[in-house]
Formats: sequence, structure tokens, C-alpha cells
Amino acid sequence: MHFVEMKNLIFTIILIGFTTILSAQENIDKEEMVGFACYYEGSASKTVKKVTRKLKNRNYSSISKLLNSENNAEKYMAAITLEELAKRNKYKLDPKEKLLIEKIKNSDELVSVCSGCLFFQKMKLKDMFVPEFEDFALNWKNQFFKTKFF
Repeated sequence: MHFVEMKNLIFTIILIGFTTILSAQENIDKEEMVGFACYYEGSASKTVKKVTRKLKNRNYSSISKLLNSENNAEKYMAAITLEELAKRNKYKLDPKEKLLIEKIKNSDELVSVCSGCLFFQKMKLKDMFVPEFEDFALNWKNQFFKTKFF
């Protein structure tokens, strides 16, 4: 293969890869996205930042209200946050909250998910709670819940 042909082939492969990444990013809803380290800079999604602020301010009732949100990312974040607080004896889940969390954990509703520069997809809420996906929020939980706030 000649140098020019090789150069064109490499350019085509890079272009296809870049287009695929952009296409994947276009299919997600940034307003309804869960991500703890998204994009090149590894920033948290809008929803994660919102729930983190509420958590830092110990606004647990506000987090609880998110269990009924129309935004599936907020539902997910509320569920994992309240469960973690309960596990650490910092919050007592009432029966209604337990029921809502179970409903979220079994929901077929879709939520946008990002991780790093390349992983962007929509997932069913119930798939966010399977053992293979448990580590998704683990770093955030470990980092936040081991701070001076708790």
C-alpha cells in the first residue's frame, strides 16, 4: 500500500471513530444524564452536581422529592443517595420512599449515562442497579461519603 493510500485509510478510520463518538453523544439527553466523570475533563453531569449540592447541605427531604421526578437521572441519583445515607445510619427511609426506590430499581424507563470521553448511551433504570454496574457510582459514593460531612 502506498503512503498516500495508507494516509487516507488512517484518516478515514479516525473520521469514522470521531463520527461514531459524536453520534453516541447526540443520542443522550444532557438534562437527564448520570455521569460522575464525563468528557475529556472528567466532570460530573448536571444532575450529579445538583444532588451533590443537596447532599452537602444535608437537604435530604429535597433529595427524597427527586424520587418522584420526571427526570430519570434525578430518580437514580435520589435512590442511590438515600440508600447510601440509610446504610450509614444518616437517614431513615420511610415505607413510601422504600417503595419508590424499588419501583425505580425495576423500571424500564431510560436514562442517559456517560463515563469518560467515549461511553455515552441510554440505559434502563433497572440496568443501573445490576451487580455488573454497581461500580459506576462507587467512586462518587466513596469520595463523598468519606468526607467530613459524614
